[in-house]
Amino acid sequence: MPALQGLASITKQKKCPDKLKRRKVHKFNKIPHLIILAFLIVYPSIALAISSVNLPLDHWAYEALDSLEGYGLIESGLSSTRPYARLEAARLVWEAEKNWADVRQKANFKEIELVSSLLSRLKKEFKPELIDLRSIEGVPVSTYLKPVDELILKYQYQSDNPIIRPQNAAPSTHTIYPLYNQDGLVYQKGHNFDAQLQGEGRFWNHFSIYYRPQFTSMESEKARFHLEKGYLKFELFNLELEVGRDSMWWGPGKHGALIISNNARPFDMIKFSNQKPFSIPIIGLFKFNIFFSRLDYKEPYIAEPLIYGLRLHLKPHPIFEIGISHMAIFEGEGRKALSFKDYLDILYGNANREYTKLDSNQQIAIDFSLRWPNFYKVWPIARSLKLYGEYGAEDTGFLPDRRALLLGLAFYDIFLLGRVDLFLEYTDTSPASVPPAWYTHSFYPPIFHERIFGHHAGSNAEDLFFRLHAFISPEIKLGFDFDYEFKGKWFLEKTYTYQLGLDLEYLFKNNVRLKGRYMGQKFVDPAGIAGGDNTSHLFGLEIHFKF
Repeated sequence: MPALQGLASITKQKKCPDKLKRRKVHKFNKIPHLIILAFLIVYPSIALAISSVNLPLDHWAYEALDSLEGYGLIESGLSSTRPYARLEAARLVWEAEKNWADVRQKANFKEIELVSSLLSRLKKEFKPELIDLRSIEGVPVSTYLKPVDELILKYQYQSDNPIIRPQNAAPSTHTIYPLYNQDGLVYQKGHNFDAQLQGEGRFWNHFSIYYRPQFTSMESEKARFHLEKGYLKFELFNLELEVGRDSMWWGPGKHGALIISNNARPFDMIKFSNQKPFSIPIIGLFKFNIFFSRLDYKEPYIAEPLIYGLRLHLKPHPIFEIGISHMAIFEGEGRKALSFKDYLDILYGNANREYTKLDSNQQIAIDFSLRWPNFYKVWPIARSLKLYGEYGAEDTGFLPDRRALLLGLAFYDIFLLGRVDLFLEYTDTSPASVPPAWYTHSFYPPIFHERIFGHHAGSNAEDLFFRLHAFISPEIKLGFDFDYEFKGKWFLEKTYTYQLGLDLEYLFKNNVRLKGRYMGQKFVDPAGIAGGDNTSHLFGLEIHFKF
């Protein structure tokens, strides 16, 4: 199963007539042909360059596609740069279905009913996009509007408010939120209710629109209504321009990401990217993101600073991915005007310019993921294995210093039961040289609406995460996780947080999804810096109606 099979199958090349093959071409006339050939290689499936809204980061399809990749059915996905466009997710479903048809009768696959169930569910979810890709019969629609595509209702009970923990070496406080990686969602003590409605549309194949308003009611605060996400996208030749409010996730982590995650609220941004991976000779599959936004700082920070982000993601081999992420926060109210050269010096210079007009806060990280597709042939505890990691630095210069580390291990199809996956992940954001360097800065901390938009563990911390999920049946999934978070690693004032979670998800009649979750949290505060030890409980229930 070649890595480019999913991309190459989208376009069909026509054979040239014999007369054209025999025609002599002047050497200067070859140049346009070479340019066109290079263009077609780098920009695949131009004929099907269709705008498509993004798949929200909390969508169930990401986990399903990850499982199919664990079975070796997807080889051309770049899973460490999210969100996917819905059309890109559909392409991966198409690839998995074709590969499943090739292997389903093999001895080590034919007893697995989960794959067929996941593919059936995914094909229903992405039916319009699969029609656009010509993978199933139907009439493609260039213009449509779905005013209400999905309704999401959430209820959560919390026995306590989030814990405020004073943070050393920064003029701010750090809050320990029991909920993280949920677009900055914050609940308070007592009963909390949340309702979200999402809709989408496409116009003339090149424009698409998405909106997701949210109503939140808490026992201890006033009800709030706002636009959680909403954007307009324009696509041409597989290049996308997105303007609006949306979330991103850069890196292979399941539990967090060092540079960009959805732990904070979505950015109001301008983003430039490619919908489908480019196929480049020698290099392999390639995807990029570039975005600009502004942050909501208040005193003592510099108000309205600019944030820039760049993500480059390569897949030179079906089992190996590598990515580079770069983020810079700079400028803002009261700072001197910057020239074009100043911008270049800030973003791509090689010096630390604190307390000058070129002052900034920058982070850079390199990440990788390496799959072992047939691990069961060596040790039959899992069908496949994935090792992944992210290594970041919090300062400029060569080489950047103040390191942070994320390292994970994923086991797909534990004991070859066709039902169970296991994930282990460790993160350290406490460099020995300057322990509180990550996620703190005198003027430009990487926070948005008081939440870190990198790893939720925060500064000077370690985090150890374990999760196991199992399909009891194709419609019922059970999950269990444990998280240990250690803050103040290099300081005397240490705190420890232990979380134990249990969740159950049930698919009812294909268009209704129910999810319940319980989490217990134990906060240990030996020095009493956050009010002493605390034990809290959370219970949540979600209902998703797909129209």
